[in-house]
Amino acid sequence: MRRARSFLRLGRILASLSTDIRALCRYDPTGGDTRAPDRFAQNLIALGPVFVKLGQILSTRPDILPERYVARLSELQERAPEMDFATIRRVVEEELGAPLETAFDSFESAPVAAASLAQVHKARLKDGTTVAVKVQRPGLESLFRRDLDALEFGLRLLRVLAPRRLRRTNLRAFLSEFRRYSMGELDFQAEARVMERFRSNLAGQEGVRVPNAFPDHTTARVLTMDWVGGMRLSEAAATFSGSTQSALVDRLVSMLLRMFVSDGLFHADLHPGNIVFHSDGTFTLLDFGMYGELNPAERDRFVLYWMAVAQRQTRRAYHHFIQQTKPLPSADHELFRQAFNDLAAQFYAAPSREASLARTYLAMMCAGYRAGFVFPASLMLHAKALTTAEALLFKLAPDARFDELSRPFIAREVAARFAASDPVGRITQILPEFLLTGALPPAEAIDEFWDRSATHGMWKNVLGAFGPVDQGIGRAALTALFRCFAQRHLGQETERLLSETWAAYDALEADLPLQPNTGAILTTHLAALTLALHRTLISHGRSQAQSRALIHAVGWDIYRRMADPPWELARTITADPAKRLRIATDMFRRFPFGPPGYGWRDVEAGEDVVAFDCTKCPVAEFFAHHNDAELCTATWCALDFPVAEKWGGRLVRPKTIAGGHDHCDFRWHSGPALDSAKTTKAGRNAD
Repeated sequence: MRRARSFLRLGRILASLSTDIRALCRYDPTGGDTRAPDRFAQNLIALGPVFVKLGQILSTRPDILPERYVARLSELQERAPEMDFATIRRVVEEELGAPLETAFDSFESAPVAAASLAQVHKARLKDGTTVAVKVQRPGLESLFRRDLDALEFGLRLLRVLAPRRLRRTNLRAFLSEFRRYSMGELDFQAEARVMERFRSNLAGQEGVRVPNAFPDHTTARVLTMDWVGGMRLSEAAATFSGSTQSALVDRLVSMLLRMFVSDGLFHADLHPGNIVFHSDGTFTLLDFGMYGELNPAERDRFVLYWMAVAQRQTRRAYHHFIQQTKPLPSADHELFRQAFNDLAAQFYAAPSREASLARTYLAMMCAGYRAGFVFPASLMLHAKALTTAEALLFKLAPDARFDELSRPFIAREVAARFAASDPVGRITQILPEFLLTGALPPAEAIDEFWDRSATHGMWKNVLGAFGPVDQGIGRAALTALFRCFAQRHLGQETERLLSETWAAYDALEADLPLQPNTGAILTTHLAALTLALHRTLISHGRSQAQSRALIHAVGWDIYRRMADPPWELARTITADPAKRLRIATDMFRRFPFGPPGYGWRDVEAGEDVVAFDCTKCPVAEFFAHHNDAELCTATWCALDFPVAEKWGGRLVRPKTIAGGHDHCDFRWHSGPALDSAKTTKAGRNAD
């Protein structure tokens, strides 16, 4: 029965769109029926709200429809006849379970907007709050299910009649997403939850507002939210000038990049009607029924693509772009690469008024589709939504280039992702690709020529995102690294504690003798940082034991990553446990604990034991000089025992320089770490 209903409804849909289907089959981008896109839009409106929504979604998919159709559907408006007030009253009272006069202090009978899904009325709550009440039209759920079932029935027929076209456009995934999105939009409580997600994500964005929903006056078919008044885009562009307009542009760029890059949750229809500007230079976002999301991998690729574009590294940009596509068997890689290069060249050569990073991004996707590459629906929506949002900036700042405006924001995002990508233990030449994806780009993704000044500016911005770079890039990088690992253990106190720690470090560092080699310089300065953090924690009420435990936890987060590369190299060379330990420990004895800053002597101790003594340790000397040798044994010395376990062995070390002996005796046993806990405890007690 359901299949029969779907078949009949599909027949009516095809009859209504038959002229449009023939026009699409004969479509000629150089001429043909110029009225066809407009006729198609009008026919979708006539078919009802499901097809209005379908038209809006199709406006984000240039891989499915020609450019002229996409442009016309982008202008599709949801105007609909007004519902009579008696219907509005009935729906509101059914949903809220109370008379209208009981639920609201006042409720205007004339709507402020009427669309295919709902009608909006201005009202006032009992506490005097002015609100907008969005009321859903009756009977929509059954209507939506009927039309969506018919479309899915048609898709099954298309799978038989035109399988190749179906593969190219990824229509199955598109329709599945459209059903999820459409049915979700009928649940106004879900929309309220999405609004809350946006409010939470944008909470740190100065001057950006998201309306509040009122849960006691919100149900699946009634959404009550803040009433928002203000200026539209054209009025704001004419009103604001000078510093106010410049600050507004900065806010918009920051907000857009927060949505489209950092969070991955983005407003998918940010046209001028869905943003209201206020006289103080702030603005409010409206209508969150249409939104999209990118997963973390898609966000990382987009960041790397954008970073490459900002530095004019076209090969690198292409590499990250194509990683997000699925080539069909007939895909033409050379055609896509050439089209990509041409579009990039046009973008770089265009005057500011014509250079659109978002439109170029979308055009590159269209070029990929024509060359036989399929893009995920989420990325197509992302590109289209970004293009719509970018148009807001051009209205406020016609001469601006989005790539230049976004550079410091992208730099901060890259810095944040570096901090979250466990930089220690990766390669010393820190490449964004390696840090964000764990893989180095191939040779064909490396550019021979690029904008080196832009690269310098980008890295300066990246390091500057962690703190001032006036004391040098190395200090900024160390600050970034230390904050990254300390934050996991210090939580909300991180910034305050680290600010005091660096002040204490500067005082200690002034009297720190310069060591004879790089490794010793690095470790002694880290020792000063350790003592500075310890003193700061003590001044904030931590006990000696608590401070040492916390510092040990931070140190282990760093040290265990340093232990990975030598061990992995040793494992590739030999399967012998003792040889592996010899190779791994030798690498540590060369850097950072290498001579002449550190002194070492080998000791004979049997076949399964790698034995040597440390005869000179500038870190132990530093802590002893500052009368805190116990901090050294509880933190630095204690890190070697879990390293031994990580390397599949166990460490015996009853003597340490910090513990008052003339040497540290390292005995690395290559057997199973059965007694490692006892050994560790014994070693610490001996110290």
